[in-house]
Formats: sequence, C-alpha cells, structure tokens
Amino acid sequence: MSGTRALLLDIDDTLLDTRGAMSRAAASVIGEVWPGSVERAEELGRRYHADPGGFFGGYTRGELTFEAMREARLREVAGHAGLAWADTSFAEFEERWPAAFRAGTTAFDDVERLLERALVDGLLVGALTNSSQSFTELKLEAVGLSAAFGAVATTDTLGYGKPHPRAFHEACRLLGSQPGETLYVGDDLAVDAQAAQAAGLRGVWLDRRGEWAGEDVGVAVVASLDAVVW
Repeated sequence: MSGTRALLLDIDDTLLDTRGAMSRAAASVIGEVWPGSVERAEELGRRYHADPGGFFGGYTRGELTFEAMREARLREVAGHAGLAWADTSFAEFEERWPAAFRAGTTAFDDVERLLERALVDGLLVGALTNSSQSFTELKLEAVGLSAAFGAVATTDTLGYGKPHPRAFHEACRLLGSQPGETLYVGDDLAVDAQAAQAAGLRGVWLDRRGEWAGEDVGVAVVASLDAVVW
C-alpha cells in the first residue's frame, strides 16, 4: 500500500478486548447494584454488551446522548431480568463502572508491535471510535495507550459517528492527513473497513473472530494487526 502516510485505528475490539471487558464489568457491577442477580450476572453482562435494543446505534446517529444510551441499555437488561429499577440504579451503576472496567480491560498483544512499526516508518497514527471521549480516555489509560495517538476522534466530540463519511474525514483532518493517504483498520466489516473505503480511505477489516469466508468484500482482510501492511 505505497503512498500511505497515516494510520487510523478503531479502538474497541481492534486494539482492546472491549467485548470481554464490557461484559465482565457489567456483570460485576450489575451483581453489586442488584445483589439478588449474582447467579445471572454473567449472562446479564453479556446482554448489556450485546445491546439488543440497538441504543448504541442511536447514540452514533446523534439521537441519544452517551449517558442516555447507557441508561437505556441498563434499563433494558433490568427489564429483561425482572430487576427492580430504583431512582438511584443508574447512578450506582455508573459510579462503580470505571473501576470495574479498568480492572478487566486488556490490549491485544499485537497492538504494541503495530504501533512500533508505524513509528519506525514515520506514519501519523490516530484513532477513530464511536465511543465517548471520557470513556475512550478511560480505556486508553487502562492499557497504557493514552499517549499513543496524534489525534483521537470520538462520537461526542464530532457530533456523529461511523459509518458516516464525515467521521472519517474529520479524523483525518485532526490527524493532519488526507483520506487517500490514510489506512484505516477496524474489526467491523461494514462500519469500519467498508465505510472507510467508501469515504476515500484505504479500508482494512481486522477479522479477529475468523468470520471471513474468503469472498470479495471490497477491502483488505487480515486476521491480526501483524498482517497489516502499508
């Protein structure tokens, strides 16, 4: 991929095991807020991450604030499990969340190697995530990546999220690169790789879970960050 001057990265489930971290943190905190749910906490933690109500999508489209999205997700889980909702339930959940999430989040072992390669090759390196700024700062701090990026673009700072082309273009602007010279890597085929490609970047799908069946998906496909080339 000659001509690449910048590397833009998704964060959740690309750099960090957010799927596992969120499920574990939600299970832990739900068990504390509703002690009677401890036996089901693991199941409910997975449901919180899965977000069957699609509230995170509403947030990325600008229809919900980050706080309203998180409360809606928790209310859905509580309603599904028949847990009594009190005026303080969401506040208690949010108060306990940072410590629980920080304790359970990890970066994938290929992240450091990718960042080292990019540094050696002189690439601009940034991140674009559909999460909030405060939550993103928590994640990066938890795994020691707070200083790893020249720019970090989030949904609440941009006012919109992926897959909208403006999200990719604004992230490039913040990073100081043009879309055509920027490589974008993410774990979601449609929202990350194909959307980046459609926005004029070079999209790469990071298929950590082995979902690719070998068909042409219009973007490069890698199973590890070690296989990303520029």
